[in-house]
Amino acid sequence: MKGRGSALLALSTTVLIWGSTFVVSERVLAETGPAQLTFLRFAIGSLVLLPFGIAGGLRARDLFRSAYVVCGLTGVALYYGLQNAGLLFTSPENAALLQAALPVLTATLGLLWLRERLRTGRALGLVLAVLGVLLVVGRGGPRFDLLGNMIVLSGVAAYAYYTAYVRRFCTHFKPVVLASASSLWGLVFLTPWLGWEIGGKGFRPPSTDGWLAIIYLGVVASGLTLLLWTFALRKVQASVAGTFTGGIPAVGYLFAVLSGAPLIWSQLMGGAVALAGVILSATSRPDPVPGRAERAVIRRERGRVDA
Repeated sequence: MKGRGSALLALSTTVLIWGSTFVVSERVLAETGPAQLTFLRFAIGSLVLLPFGIAGGLRARDLFRSAYVVCGLTGVALYYGLQNAGLLFTSPENAALLQAALPVLTATLGLLWLRERLRTGRALGLVLAVLGVLLVVGRGGPRFDLLGNMIVLSGVAAYAYYTAYVRRFCTHFKPVVLASASSLWGLVFLTPWLGWEIGGKGFRPPSTDGWLAIIYLGVVASGLTLLLWTFALRKVQASVAGTFTGGIPAVGYLFAVLSGAPLIWSQLMGGAVALAGVILSATSRPDPVPGRAERAVIRRERGRVDA
């Protein structure tokens, strides 16, 4: 239970930090492009993580493991890149509210792919999270743009896959090693997009405030949260972590309102319902430890990924 408690704390901290990034990212995007923002964010995050990753056992010869490549593509390049691209077309409060699809997608992958059990308390928590989502998304904001929403949702789907993938194949990796390698591969996948953006629009240097925001996004919202998320996924099921993401819309919407966005009561109530679902899921009884047969299957799958 001690390990589960630390995992739930890590998930809660991650969701709180993630909720703040939509407003911060939108303000930086007023000065620079989405590829430049995403690349700089994870370049800083990688500089923070890499020394710890090397100390934890990361070696250059191990970087080409397929697990690191997949995590860098889905958990870094696609999720954060598409989120920043979507913010060019939709508002930060809408981008935050659309994260509500994460618990649904992650729980679905947990059931169908990972064969996870969905206990009554967790299922009810997921239902509440979905109801909260319907309340907050049902009343679109002033910039509820279809293109921006589809771009953001594509990134959300990529992160749901990343969460399930880490839970299935990567729980034997040290969190700091996996986070460091994933961040580096994210930079690899982001480089062509960065080159295309600079070639078309040139390099747009951020202001001093913009650099401070990017440093926050890189150190706290990228490096730290990537480490916390991978740590938590060693302790809890993907469906549990996915349900926690139901709190992102509420937190993100609160940050947006505090930054000057209009307060819409239906969205506020929806956020509260989603948070209630997260709390219910987090406090539900954990699943039993897998038996020997299940552990043998997991070990065989991990061996194929490491090969």
